[in-house]
Amino acid sequence: MSLLDLLPLNENEIELVTTVVRQWCEDHRVLIESGRGRVAMTTAVGLVISGEHSPEGLAEALGCMRIEQYKRPID
Repeated sequence: MSLLDLLPLNENEIELVTTVVRQWCEDHRVLIESGRGRVAMTTAVGLVISGEHSPEGLAEALGCMRIEQYKRPID
């Protein structure tokens, strides 16, 4: 995650995004610093900028992300 991702957000929105993304990462056993974690963070920031401000709505939207699409194929 880059701090630049969070620049357009106010303090409450930053707290919302980081809390929901941390929980999403924990639920999916994904490091927040990983590529998948960054995609979740970027997605969450975009959702908040577009008007989603409820933790439940944000978590539901992230829950729809297909984690498999980000996994590397097993060699």
